[in-house]
Amino acid sequence: MKTKYSLLFIVFFATLVFGQSGKDSIIIKEWLSLGNITIRLPVLNNDKKFNVKDILSFNDIDIKNLSPEENQNFSWNKEQLLKWTKLTSSNDFVRFNEKNLKEPEVNYLAAYLDADRWLSGKLEIISCQLFAAYIDGNEILTKGSSQNLKPDTSACTPEKSSVDIELETGKHLLLIKSVKDPAMVSNWEVKAEITLDTSFSKRDLNISLNPNHFVNINNLLEDPKIRAVSISPDGELASVAVSQVINENGNNENWINIYRTKDASLFQSFKGLSLKYITWNPKGESFAYTESNKDKTSLWIYNIKDGTSEKILDGIKDFDGFVFSPNGNFIIYSIYEKPEENKTGLKRFEGLEDRQPDFRNKSFLYLINIPEKTQIRLTAGNKSTYINDISLDGKKLLFSTRTDETTDRPYSYLTYYILDLQKMEADSLLNLYWSTGAQFSPDGNKILFLGGPSMFGNKGNILSSDRIPNDFDIQAYIYDLNTKKADAISRDFNPSILTAFWSEKDNAIYFNSIDKTFQNLYKYSMNENSYTLIKLKTEVTESIDFAKDISAAVYTGSSATDPGKFYYVDLQNSNSKLLYDPSKESFKDIKLGKTEKWTFKNERNVPIDGLIYYPPNFDSSRKYPCIVYYYGGTLPVDQSFEGRYPFNIWTANGYIIYVLQPSGAIGYGQDFSAYHVNDWGKTTAQEIIDGTKKFLSEHPFVDSKKIGCIGASYGGFMTENLVTKTNMFTTAISHAGISSISSYWGVGYWGYEYSAVASANSFPWNRKDIYVDHSPLFNADKITTPLLLLHGSADTNVPFGESLQLFTALKLLNRKVELVQVTGLNHLIMEYKKRKEWTKTIIAWFNKYLKGQPQWWNNLYPKEN
Repeated sequence: MKTKYSLLFIVFFATLVFGQSGKDSIIIKEWLSLGNITIRLPVLNNDKKFNVKDILSFNDIDIKNLSPEENQNFSWNKEQLLKWTKLTSSNDFVRFNEKNLKEPEVNYLAAYLDADRWLSGKLEIISCQLFAAYIDGNEILTKGSSQNLKPDTSACTPEKSSVDIELETGKHLLLIKSVKDPAMVSNWEVKAEITLDTSFSKRDLNISLNPNHFVNINNLLEDPKIRAVSISPDGELASVAVSQVINENGNNENWINIYRTKDASLFQSFKGLSLKYITWNPKGESFAYTESNKDKTSLWIYNIKDGTSEKILDGIKDFDGFVFSPNGNFIIYSIYEKPEENKTGLKRFEGLEDRQPDFRNKSFLYLINIPEKTQIRLTAGNKSTYINDISLDGKKLLFSTRTDETTDRPYSYLTYYILDLQKMEADSLLNLYWSTGAQFSPDGNKILFLGGPSMFGNKGNILSSDRIPNDFDIQAYIYDLNTKKADAISRDFNPSILTAFWSEKDNAIYFNSIDKTFQNLYKYSMNENSYTLIKLKTEVTESIDFAKDISAAVYTGSSATDPGKFYYVDLQNSNSKLLYDPSKESFKDIKLGKTEKWTFKNERNVPIDGLIYYPPNFDSSRKYPCIVYYYGGTLPVDQSFEGRYPFNIWTANGYIIYVLQPSGAIGYGQDFSAYHVNDWGKTTAQEIIDGTKKFLSEHPFVDSKKIGCIGASYGGFMTENLVTKTNMFTTAISHAGISSISSYWGVGYWGYEYSAVASANSFPWNRKDIYVDHSPLFNADKITTPLLLLHGSADTNVPFGESLQLFTALKLLNRKVELVQVTGLNHLIMEYKKRKEWTKTIIAWFNKYLKGQPQWWNNLYPKEN
């Protein structure tokens, strides 16, 4: 008897909690209600052309951006302040009290559908009155007519309206707009019921009134994105260029905000214009910006004080960019010159670079005086010229040209010139291999060069003679124009330098650098020959701009669990001030999981860094599937928030993420980065295998039988290489992976140039042990792991054929393999709609093999009959 009553109690409790009306049905019993809103019909409404049905379709509130919560105020207008309040159904219907019997009324109901996995089912809504239902702002169901009381009864018999729904993992807002028709005497009430398809259970869907949720792809793609930052010379004003997706087609709106740095207040905003970024005039009272119309560009200068704009250049065809002189007296700009169209249909290649469509375009430099608007053409010839810097006194221009040279790595070099702008005389300075940039010292007597360890012979190289350095590991050199000697100032500085700024104010150089998995700012003291870390608020400093007249800068960046923000920093004391947080509103209800550093030691007893990303509601007593991510090439996987492979979205779908940094990555010192050279998976693959094994042994909450791996580009090669060596992974994904090193080397736009480092002095004819033995294609028969190949059809870096040929091999071997082509996209999948589907494809594949949930994959890619 006791057992009988216990079972009855369990059934009763389940019915109370889930509102069960069938095996897989859930009746929504609790809602957030906005309250009754009386709607006034338009005046001069002849022939009642606007009626109650039109109220239903009229967008009276911004449904797309709603995130209601209990007791949250909602301003309908200045006279009417509403509040979202909890409303509980009676007999499965939620009922509204009518306030106005003569005019139409509207009420909004909101509830959150929290899907623990991708699922499908049917939503059924019953009401005698009109309604429209939305999920995540998209209309899914409408009832455009109301029903009257049945004769001799006190109620109507409401029609049932239903629609098939599909919910991706995460929280979704179900919103019902209900309209009371005063002409119909019937109950104003609504019932909503969700019936899940037979593959799913009620445990997979939770109904709540709580907006808190995990991050999703919409948060990452649709929040405002910071594109560029700059600071006025006196440091008093700072600008940030912002872009945001505004519709489902992925169209963007761009604008500029200018802030006062003293109090972070908004000084001015430029919206609705074509501004994408601004460049401050060194005089500080104005800035320049460009305005484009098809292939023509105009250059404007905007005066801060009086708000006027002056056009400096009008309708320049094939405009390429511009910089101010340090004194603001002139601007140097560049223009592309295109060759005559070849109409023969035949093309003789002029060199290796000629495979690129724009190779024959030549860029040349021009000078325009301000305010006179007189112009001088500075360069011409058969080679493009690129501006590097203008001396502080405005008298000299440092520029460079590129020469292809196929006999020596890296098969090209830069020639640097100094142009005397007064005499119009140019002197060649140096021919440099491995160079990435140059700038004058404040006094104009020295030049700061950035480039690989091999750029000045062995001056920047700390390795023994039997080892080849990784020349992607960027060093800094100071070249004295008088002595003609270079000093390697970063030989023992482990971070790899990205950008540099030589400050006139404190005789120091600031380096934004790849520092292991971070991007950090360092100050190099010329007097002490030492580096000091400037502590910023970001783990990855993505862009930075320095004030000319004071020791201050503005920067933007993010961290592993913190979206991008815009800051001002006083470089004297390292104090940072937040100026703009574009994700503040959308992330207020988002819960993120924690991250944790985890390292192991490789066969050389060298620590290999790793970072663990945990699901937001992590429970150590559970067993989680895990995704292992790596690059394995010359760059570390940084700790930025977004990235093209959004770990926080993967954790939101219930995965542990282990990201490791195998040997060969820059930012760890020259000895570490040199392991990238001529390795091609020998060292790195073993480290990934060893690291994953040790990770699993030390983390019992990870299900060792549910481990996936994924990488892209060189990381895609690593995925393909790994599954030829181990079957420890349940499944694997390779995006834009290299399957044959020789075809990548010869066909990809930059394959031979990248291989100048990755395969230094090694070629298909002298190192078959690399080009054949390390290529996944030639080891395809060893692959038994289910493999998903993703690739852009227009990839010019790693051509689509790299995935196609491995797909062909595995299909002929009867292995589990899928190939998904992203039509029309290149190496990076950035187009809004396709990036969404590409992201979902990755998660759906892992769900299929790591969770035993194939439904989402089958929905995205149904089998042909």
